[in-house]
Amino acid sequence: MSEREHTESPADQVQHRMWFWWICAELMSVVYRLWFRMRVQGKEHVPRTGAVLIVCNHLSNFDPPMLGWASRPRKSFYMGKKELFDSRVSAWIISSLGAYPVDRGGMDRTAVRISRDLLARGESVLMFPEGTRSTDGTLRAAFPGAGSMGMDEGVTIVPAAIWGSQFKRGPVRVAFGPPVSSDGLAAGTKGARAAELTNRMMQAIADLVPLAGGPPQVVNDGEPSLEKD
Repeated sequence: MSEREHTESPADQVQHRMWFWWICAELMSVVYRLWFRMRVQGKEHVPRTGAVLIVCNHLSNFDPPMLGWASRPRKSFYMGKKELFDSRVSAWIISSLGAYPVDRGGMDRTAVRISRDLLARGESVLMFPEGTRSTDGTLRAAFPGAGSMGMDEGVTIVPAAIWGSQFKRGPVRVAFGPPVSSDGLAAGTKGARAAELTNRMMQAIADLVPLAGGPPQVVNDGEPSLEKD
């Protein structure tokens, strides 16, 4: 990639403000451990370097920062619904922590490109394949976008499960699992292979939910939707 092409990447506008990130990480350590009684297991599955796509179930608006905190010392990036960026204060805070906007009303190509560019430069990206929160704790049908990104060369896919973030005081548990392999996908269109890999991700997440304290899960193979349960 030429220097000109690199400087024009929208991902270059997405950067942690390191001093703010460290302050928030230390403050959140106290809040998460004491108020939410948060515990993390399986962190050894998160590589310290290289492109990592962490995929997780979604129960609460707290999930992205909690998952980002749990995956430390990796400093992760994640999508946030564009409405969170309407306020200049809110936009400054969450963008300083690695968030970038996504329009959930349709296919947001800019957000997808940012995610891919971040992975291409060896960053850690958090993604919730269900697209929105589950209100009853069961896995929703997943969008294939995560599978498509997971097929990119050099990307390690790490499944995670979170439980308890939907409750006022937790307790919150996060469990990371072994990487999901993208090898041996059935021949077919890229879309079909992305869907198959997404299904593998969701099965890995389903297996982790009980380890995080949630009930047994079944992968939802229905039509994905952003409408609430």
